[in-house]
Amino acid sequence: MQKSNSIFLKSQLTKFLTEIRVENYSIENFDSTEYIVEFDPEEKQDPKTNSDDIMRLWSLPNIIGKQIKLNEVCDWLVTYKNEIPLWIKIRRTDQNNVLKLLISKRFRKMNIIEEWHQLNEYKPLINEKTPHNNV
Repeated sequence: MQKSNSIFLKSQLTKFLTEIRVENYSIENFDSTEYIVEFDPEEKQDPKTNSDDIMRLWSLPNIIGKQIKLNEVCDWLVTYKNEIPLWIKIRRTDQNNVLKLLISKRFRKMNIIEEWHQLNEYKPLINEKTPHNNV
């Protein structure tokens, strides 16, 4: 199955980092930036689907806590059903050119993402400046 949402995630992440930015973090070169993926510890709901469990238990342990490049992050964060995390929070780290992505354990199709992030043009990326439902 085609993972077209990988392209969408890359576009949204680049747009978010260019327009919204991360507090006290400046990106000069997207190609040199690396990302550390972790599950959002503030998430209150448990995973609910088989895709959620497959990503949480089998796929994502390969990258959780590791520094990886943008294209690789975007490929890993899309399920075999072309689902993406319900939300992604971006945080800076103490390292130069490294950002942390706190992701939801729930992966959903684009129509659910759009419904959940109705007023957020950066969907599924959220921070205190972007409108979103309560996490």
